[in-house]
Amino acid sequence: MSHLPSSSVRDHMKWAGLLGCEAVLSSMALMQASSMAAPPKKMIAPLGHGPPQREGPDRAPQSHMILPSGMSCPPLLIRKEGEFQAPRLLDEKEMRANEDMQQKKKNRKSVTPCKVREQEGRGGKGTGGDENGPSSKVQKNFICDHCYGAFRSGYHLKRHILIHTGEKPYACAVCDMRFIQRYHLERHSLIHTGVKPYACTMCDMRFIQRYQLERHSLTHTGVKPYACTMCDKRFFQRYHLARHSLTHMGVKPYACTMCDMKFFQRYHLARHSLTHTGVKPYACTMCDKRFFQRYHLARHSLTHMGVKPFACTMCDMRFVQRYHLARHSLTHTGVKPYACTMCDKRFFQRYHLARHSLTHMGVKPFACTMCDMRFVQRYHLARHSLTHTGVKPYACSMCDMRFIQRNHLERHSLTHTGEKPFACDMCDMRFIQRYHLERHKRVHSGEKPYQCERCQQNFSRTDRLLRHRRLCQGRSVAKVENQPCCEPRPYPQEPPPAPPTWSPLHPPPGRLAV
Repeated sequence: MSHLPSSSVRDHMKWAGLLGCEAVLSSMALMQASSMAAPPKKMIAPLGHGPPQREGPDRAPQSHMILPSGMSCPPLLIRKEGEFQAPRLLDEKEMRANEDMQQKKKNRKSVTPCKVREQEGRGGKGTGGDENGPSSKVQKNFICDHCYGAFRSGYHLKRHILIHTGEKPYACAVCDMRFIQRYHLERHSLIHTGVKPYACTMCDMRFIQRYQLERHSLTHTGVKPYACTMCDKRFFQRYHLARHSLTHMGVKPYACTMCDMKFFQRYHLARHSLTHTGVKPYACTMCDKRFFQRYHLARHSLTHMGVKPFACTMCDMRFVQRYHLARHSLTHTGVKPYACTMCDKRFFQRYHLARHSLTHMGVKPFACTMCDMRFVQRYHLARHSLTHTGVKPYACSMCDMRFIQRNHLERHSLTHTGEKPFACDMCDMRFIQRYHLERHKRVHSGEKPYQCERCQQNFSRTDRLLRHRRLCQGRSVAKVENQPCCEPRPYPQEPPPAPPTWSPLHPPPGRLAV
């Protein structure tokens, strides 16, 4: 038996170590490796077989895989570990079948790492390649027996097998998270340290992962690569597209355990759950108010700062909320989208419609605690309560008059300015109040809507009706003056004489005839 040089043995041992498996190098294999002369094949003795047989007339010479350095590798006996079969090298026929399988998986866009790729040789390296082809090929000969994935080294195969076993050998020292790869652990550790190595070149944002930076960059470019196939909407992230697709299918996968509500997003469910618990996690730092949602807190904070970011393009009004601006815009367009189903009235706001509907139903939900009065609106109740307290919060700036309601103050201010905004369309008379104009129009129409209950006499104005009632009361009291239960009468029993009628020919006393 001949002996190989020590350098050849070291080379074989080095190659066995690179394969990541335990090899038994027999002396016969060493002698065969040194005396090999025929072109080698990609073949290795299968497990459980003896040493290679001698060449015969009907059998091709047994050989080994060509190494990148030009030397040959002896046959290896690979020991099984655990319940998974150990990696093995393929012969030429199995290599071709495996390449076909990997190409099919590549066409199906498989996310598994089982793709057989050819790495083109770098310039100036390797020999034997022509000008139009790659100078060298790196084959992935390590096959996973579970998913038939191909890998270029035993290390990559062992790391891949952890996916099938579920083992995660790398544990975080700060929390309970575990990972399959060390790289994933290192990336996760940045969350605890607060380091964000990936910075955006167009703004000051920084990110822990490169993927997050690439996704953020789309917001600057405006590119939305994920398009919905059922509508024209596009999205920056695939997750947003998947979430949007549920709206077309009507699927609401997140159900509340305390009521029958269902939601498209988990976040909506978590936010809804706060309404059952009553927890308001977002507190204002400038007052005692708390809110269910962060957005409500941010919107409320604008009231403290006095910021009104939403401006009307048709007037100078500004608003804290976008909704208020949209509602205000209807006053310029004149559109009243909310119609009453019981009458012809229409309203700008839904709240106004709901409040108006109470007038049809006769419901007055707001009751005064100091008397029996009830009101349709809360504002009317608050305004009525001032009559009990005697508070007049609206003061005139030009005199000492004070008023319970704002509209009373505005109406009073016209007496100082002399403005009469309400004009009669049948004569030149103008009035400060609309009520005075409506009362004046009865002079032209001859309408007398107010009637005395005792004498059935009609009047056009309430003040004239009240003055007439005093007279009727005096006549009725005169008929029962002998009754002892009568109270003192504040007015004379006999009505005053009627004013004399006069003409230019019969003037009243003190005037000369014309």
